[in-house]
Amino acid sequence: MMEGNYISEYSLEQDAFVGLHSYFFETKLSKLADMAKDEQWNFKSEKYKDPSGQRNFPILNNYLYFTYDRLKAESKIAILDDESAMCFNTGLQTKEYERDIYAYFTKNIRYPATTSKQWNFVKFCKSIDNEMTSFSKLPDIAEYWDNPSDLIFDKRLDIRFNDEHIVEHNISRFQDVGLDGSPSDLLSWLEQSTKRAEKRVRRNYKIAIPQFFTDKDTNKSKIQLLLPLCPPNSTKALLALVITKAGETYLAKTVLPLDMAYMNSRRIVTPDADWIVNI
Repeated sequence: MMEGNYISEYSLEQDAFVGLHSYFFETKLSKLADMAKDEQWNFKSEKYKDPSGQRNFPILNNYLYFTYDRLKAESKIAILDDESAMCFNTGLQTKEYERDIYAYFTKNIRYPATTSKQWNFVKFCKSIDNEMTSFSKLPDIAEYWDNPSDLIFDKRLDIRFNDEHIVEHNISRFQDVGLDGSPSDLLSWLEQSTKRAEKRVRRNYKIAIPQFFTDKDTNKSKIQLLLPLCPPNSTKALLALVITKAGETYLAKTVLPLDMAYMNSRRIVTPDADWIVNI
């Protein structure tokens, strides 16, 4: 478990101009996607895609903002001594030579009296680019766990449901994937699907993928695991179950649409389980 001062989500928008118009940053995201190793940066479900077709990198956008939040909490933002520029490590690497990619900002000198935003976003840079030579030491990547074993499902532990309202709180998510019925029927489906997921993950630990969660009230952060919820006789997931370790058991916390589960997990790792990659 990790602790630290809670940084409000999307604090980058409070600290920096990323463009007066959304298409400015979208253009930068497109360049970053081309620069970095190939990944899935858009949702697969039409339900979550931008209907205008103008925003095609929502997962990448979310990843960068979340990364900045974490780096800020870890004090890993690099700022020049004269405060003329700052940068942070995106955690991504280039296709060729696997060079780290950094987000580069300069001091906001255009609107210093009218905004609290201290920085202007300029570009994404490789470690060898001229902009990076001003920094005596380049910043490190974000870290989300102390114990790597937290990323792996502990097959000695059971999964329990301690919230009888888990279905009621997520009824629309069940309905969106064609699961109708009474709350008791859906809870029965959920419990049976969880048992099937348990059997699978006990034989292949890679079935469980991690996500990072910070409790805003306690300021404590932890790794949660995501498991596939599939119909009988199928390995095609309809939803993802969020479980969290509590003592000598796992507690089922909520269910997520697959696109949301992928986005949450991609904040800290590149998911490689077939059930979440091949949505």
